[in-house]
Amino acid sequence: MTVINFALQPDGVFVVADTLVTNDRFEPCFFTSKVLTVPHLNALVCGTGNLGFILDWSRHLLGGMLAADVAHLDEFAPDSLRTLHAGRPAGERETLTSTIYHLGFDEQEERFVGFAYRSTADFASERLEYGVRTKPGYSGNLLMQRFPDDFVEVCRAQRIEQDQLLPEDRVFIGGHVVAYMMQVSRTDDKPPTVVTTVTRPFEFEDIDRVFYDCTASLQANVHRRA
Repeated sequence: MTVINFALQPDGVFVVADTLVTNDRFEPCFFTSKVLTVPHLNALVCGTGNLGFILDWSRHLLGGMLAADVAHLDEFAPDSLRTLHAGRPAGERETLTSTIYHLGFDEQEERFVGFAYRSTADFASERLEYGVRTKPGYSGNLLMQRFPDDFVEVCRAQRIEQDQLLPEDRVFIGGHVVAYMMQVSRTDDKPPTVVTTVTRPFEFEDIDRVFYDCTASLQANVHRRA
């Protein structure tokens, strides 16, 4: 699993994610970037759950899909996701759940929109309301106003809470925190322009130790948990 916290607003999208990947024995495997920037769609794509399936969707999206923006993509994403998911090993489908998020600019509505597709709901399209979301949830009440600083503090709070849980119940959070921001620039008599920025504002304090631990898991693992 992973930490993905984001704020969806009509004029902006703000996302942070960690970079740690663990294997099916809950051991650190490697670090990766968990949010895909898709400039030709003015979009960000991310997911939680089965890393193999999330990567399959990223490859499929970049390698064979024609869409004008995320709203257009939403028309056929559910069927495509179901087809890809059906092609994954049966053991994965039975034990690992996945959620895919599409966050991007709707050219017709001229505002940012978001969609979620959950394996537990057969990848039906779910239009996201504006606001802030944290995954995993946590019991704190830190404000998420300054980006990325407040979002990083929430990640740290989530890590503290998750570290208290048993491995089978825990979301393993670590590595770096990567911050993604999309904002719209409007100029008179010109179409809106979307500006996307990516930064790496934080490293967890134990990153050196976790990096060393990853060397014991370099052999490819069948089930990796993003």
